[in-house]
Amino acid sequence: MGPLIVPPLTDVTTEVDAPPGTPVVDLNEHLVTRLSDPARLRALAGVPGGRENGGGDAGEGAGGGLFAAAAAAILERGVFDRARLRAIGLALRLAGDPAVHLSVDDLELAEGSTQSSRDVAAATARATVFDPEIETALAATGGSPVHVLLDADQQLPAAFALVAALGARRVTLCGRFVATHGRALGRVPELAGVTLDPWSPPRFVRPEWAPGGERLRWLDRPESPFPEDAWTGWLDATEVTGLPPDALARCRALTVTATAVSSWEAVTGMCGATVDLRPALAALAPGTPVAVELVVGAPGAGDDVPDATLDLLTGDTGPALAGLRPFRMPRDARWHGPPARPAPPDPAHDLARWVDLRCPPGTPPERIRAAVTGGLARLAGRVDLYPGRLAASALTGERGSGTGLGWDPSAQIVADPVGPDGHGPGTFAVNLRSGRAFRLHPRLVAPVTGLAAGEPAPLAGLADGARARVLDTLVRAGVLRGSS
Repeated sequence: MGPLIVPPLTDVTTEVDAPPGTPVVDLNEHLVTRLSDPARLRALAGVPGGRENGGGDAGEGAGGGLFAAAAAAILERGVFDRARLRAIGLALRLAGDPAVHLSVDDLELAEGSTQSSRDVAAATARATVFDPEIETALAATGGSPVHVLLDADQQLPAAFALVAALGARRVTLCGRFVATHGRALGRVPELAGVTLDPWSPPRFVRPEWAPGGERLRWLDRPESPFPEDAWTGWLDATEVTGLPPDALARCRALTVTATAVSSWEAVTGMCGATVDLRPALAALAPGTPVAVELVVGAPGAGDDVPDATLDLLTGDTGPALAGLRPFRMPRDARWHGPPARPAPPDPAHDLARWVDLRCPPGTPPERIRAAVTGGLARLAGRVDLYPGRLAASALTGERGSGTGLGWDPSAQIVADPVGPDGHGPGTFAVNLRSGRAFRLHPRLVAPVTGLAAGEPAPLAGLADGARARVLDTLVRAGVLRGSS
């Protein structure tokens, strides 16, 4: 086969395992490397953006330059940890495209939905963020036939742009999205003349993200027969219980999606079935990291985030909390929970991936989104949630700075000669994990900077009471974990 092109956006912590002799043009890696260039971020550091949130979605608004500067410094460390993933995510959010909004694990259209090919085509015509990658593909492939790997909906705008630039007759669209939506894609005018192929190559974690450089297969759905490789995965609770013990023994990190968790013997998956996870967890090798992604708002599960569940998932024992997201029922799944009815499908969604499944009387989607946003904001300062739905999220926990005081690697000291939105110069502690920044008192700049840099006894010059207050402030702000 000819060159295999990987369009943005997909998991940058993985790479495809192409057939022998097949050149791979990884435009996803090209885009992420380009947008997360520290020099670009430093150039953006003085440019105000639109908003600034808690919950890790920071850097786009008041004080956005602080977050861009912090991300640049984190990327320059060259450490492959969650802090780096957060910095990459911020860099992507600062892409500034008029038609598409990027994040580390997703793409949204500024207008419409990727479930509509018409909306995708309209966004593609306006988007400019992929232009350098399109030029790279043209230069790398000449006039040869190519395969364009379309595994997920967030790759659609770039895939449409590639078809337009390369010419439909030389393009074969392949991948998992083609396997599930091939018939609909065949009716899209912008893809007329394209060959469709459901084949998709396996993915492996990039060596720089894998502990010890081990070759790890990435699985976000079970396969049959199950691969014999060592692997890491992100699976629904019901899928985990179906894995054989020998497969679980080869797992290096596991993330489980669930809509409700009352104990490890009662975990409810996306389709409403409740399973016992204890045998599967027992089959894992000792010390294997396990985390739960909690999906909020499934029929019968309520529209909030139960405190008891959060206590269970943020405690000192058992699986950790990977993150929260609103419930969406996969289009081809079968519901096994309490009685629920699907809302009428949107006729414009020819590439639909979800069913709007509601349990009477139904919960407004905005309420569920608000519950998720509120839960993330409450947790972000104290819990090491995943930076995104990425293979490396489960493999790379935060690495301390060696100070003994637990400085958060996602935090950075930033000196700003202008100040957020021009509100005066200052030095700030900026945390990409919590999405917060605060101004340091001039007398604390030197000791706190020393603390962040791992200097020995950086707070020794402070009186006991002052030192305790500084440490308490830093812990509450989320930039320091623990105390001396």
